[in-house]
Amino acid sequence: MPVAVKIPPVLREALGYEAESALVDVLNQIQADQRNGFERSIEMHLQGFREYLDRRLTDTEAKSEKRFAEADVKNEKRFSDADLKNEKRFSDADLKNEKRFSDADLKNEKRFNEILLRLAETDVKNEKRAAELQVAFETKMAQNHASLIRWMFAFFIGMVFSLASLLFVYFQLLVKVKP
Repeated sequence: MPVAVKIPPVLREALGYEAESALVDVLNQIQADQRNGFERSIEMHLQGFREYLDRRLTDTEAKSEKRFAEADVKNEKRFSDADLKNEKRFSDADLKNEKRFSDADLKNEKRFNEILLRLAETDVKNEKRAAELQVAFETKMAQNHASLIRWMFAFFIGMVFSLASLLFVYFQLLVKVKP
């Protein structure tokens, strides 16, 4: 793209139209050459920068891949170590829990047997008490029965005497009334 160069009027008169045109063409050619050289220089620098960036990117990718590979190996080791630790912890916890449960089972079985023993003792005591109460009840009933028989006998004797005296009075009256 040619740049318009303004040639002073004094120079224009001294050179003339053809020389002026030639001067403008020479200046445009110099400017075009400079622009082309500048563009080539920029293109070379850009190409070098692209190559530098590509090398950098390749190096960075290689380093990153290496780091990721190392991190993967390290993480795999950590995870396997953590898995082993957790597995050991879980097995230890299972053993502890099994021991606790078996201890609790033994303790509960002991308590259950103690309760059964107490119930058996209570049953024996209750049966003994029931037998004592039954004996006491039978004794009391026997005493009441004897007392009841005594009272019945007393009332029976009283009724016999009452009936005998009534009959005696009745026969006395009958004998007196017959004349």
